[in-house]
Formats: sequence, C-alpha cells, structure tokens
Amino acid sequence: SEWQYCNQSISNIRVTTKVAVNSLLADDPELRDRGSAIVHNLACKEVFDDVAVELSMALLQFFNNSPPEEQVFRTMKALARFCQISSQDVPQLVQMIGPSPTKFSGMSPRVDEQIALVTKKLR
Repeated sequence: SEWQYCNQSISNIRVTTKVAVNSLLADDPELRDRGSAIVHNLACKEVFDDVAVELSMALLQFFNNSPPEEQVFRTMKALARFCQISSQDVPQLVQMIGPSPTKFSGMSPRVDEQIALVTKKLR
C-alpha cells in the first residue's frame, strides 16, 4: 500500500527497507542486531529486485565490520536469498564492492553453508 507524504509516494516496504538499512549500519550494537534480523525477515519474503539490491549494498557495508556469528549467519542467508531474487545485480555487487563472503569462512558450519550458496552465484 502506498500513500503520499511530503509530495512523495511512501509504502510499507520503502519504510521497512530504510529502517533495516539504517539499523544495520548504525553504531549501536543492539540496533545492528535488530537490523540484521529485519533484513533476514525481509529476505524470507518476496521483495522486488530494487529492494534486494538496496539491502545487499547495506549488507556489504555491514560485512566490513566484524559482526558476531549470529548476525553473520542471518545476513549471509539474506545475501544468498537476494542473489536468487536479483540474480544479475546482486552477484555483480558482491564481486565489485566486496568484501568477499569467504571473509567469514570457518566461522561456523551454518555460515559456511550460506557462503557456499552465495559463492555459487558469483561464478
């Protein structure tokens, strides 16, 4: 559903995407944790290509930090899903922007499984 605000069209997904990105990239650890959960939940739903690309760009920025395993798992799983949704753009972003998902290899078996799914889409 869309509505007008300050002469702009706003929708639930636009607002949720902004909240997810801002939380994921916040300085506060609790906000980053919440942001990783929101992105994971969005990845479980059907989102359009542009949303998948925007969230993937935020994920790649997020990966430049050293998040804990739980957050890496959620966000890597989301990235794997976004690679399916936007099979051209998201894998290109991962390759161009980085960091490589393999940065988190060996963190845990479940993270390694998600890394394998992402890496498969890069080739």
